[in-house]
Amino acid sequence: MLRDAPVKTQLTFEDYVRFESTSDVRHEFVEGNLFVMPGGTKRHNFVAGMLYAKLLPKTLAKGCYAYFTDVIARMPSGKGYYPDVLVTCDSSLDSKRTVLLPSLLIEVLSDSTELIDRGEKWEQYQTIPSLEQYVLLSQHEPIAEVFSRQGNSWLYQRLTGEAKLSFSSLGFEFTLSELYQNLPPLEEEPDL
Repeated sequence: MLRDAPVKTQLTFEDYVRFESTSDVRHEFVEGNLFVMPGGTKRHNFVAGMLYAKLLPKTLAKGCYAYFTDVIARMPSGKGYYPDVLVTCDSSLDSKRTVLLPSLLIEVLSDSTELIDRGEKWEQYQTIPSLEQYVLLSQHEPIAEVFSRQGNSWLYQRLTGEAKLSFSSLGFEFTLSELYQNLPPLEEEPDL
């Protein structure tokens, strides 16, 4: 599924950040337009939350910060996205809601956002000079797709089951099965 029609148009990034500070729902900012972000599922939230919980102590030990769902990654192009998990080792935040120089971005895939996560976002994320890894996680089973910067190119790895998910900049790894243990049962409602 692609994006619905924008809810606001012809905004600057600063207008967007001001609007988000008073909004009850989250929006992504693309080409001056605001798009409502779809809600998630319990599984989506669980996978992102487990990863955040595992990363938080490791990031703090390295003098870095991990953020979960409510911090905007500002692209060099001026676009703004909410990744599911964001890690930055740069302490100069653009504002209290945005990060300019993330080193790690993670998205948990869902039917309504997978094409955007794999296409538009990935295209934009590659332009961030500080980004070292981009990780896509399934919300249904232990599958991770990892893009790691190697000079001017990106190394792609698809991991499953007992494979280890490594975050080299943090000196940290764990098996995918650890991340997915206790995954909530599949919901009857459609995936959002």
